[in-house]
Formats: sequence, structure tokens, C-alpha cells
Amino acid sequence: MSNTLAWEQTETTLFLSGTLDRDSLMSFWNERHPLFNSANRIEKIDLSGLVHVDSTGLAMLVRLKGEIKAKNDALDIIGVSDNLNTLIELYGVKAILLN
Repeated sequence: MSNTLAWEQTETTLFLSGTLDRDSLMSFWNERHPLFNSANRIEKIDLSGLVHVDSTGLAMLVRLKGEIKAKNDALDIIGVSDNLNTLIELYGVKAILLN
């Protein structure tokens, strides 16, 4: 499995594609501040392009959503696969991540 994570912004949606796991997420995590500053308005993250997300990737999404919420901004997570939804349910973070 490729450990590549890519992201692209179109208007107010950030599209993630590839693999979001412990080996691939650091590049995104280190670049998140310019992506989520007040001048660059991201309202949604679309995960439909992800082929694999592990528990570390899920934890990153939860942390990111918390950072955005702490700034009183909203961030919708869309395009959640069945496998990721199962992981979300297992870890009990559905109310945090998808609301």
C-alpha cells in the first residue's frame, strides 16, 4: 500500500486522497496552519479520495476538527467511507467528528 497523502483545495473544500496513516500524515499536519488560516476559508474536508485511514489518521482528523472548533469555526467532514465510519464508531468519536 502506498503511504502517499495528497490534498487539494477547491473553493471552500479540501480534498484528501491516498492513505491517511501514521506514515503519511506528518506532511499534512505540518502544512495545516496555512490551509486553515482566516484568509483561506475551508469549510469542508472531503475524504472520499482516501483509500485507507488508520487509527492515527482518525486521531489527526479529530484533533484538527477540535482546533478549528476552538477558533469558533465550523468544519464539516464529508465523503466518509464505510470502513472509516466503522472505525469512527469503534472509537466513539462520531459525535465529535461528524457533527
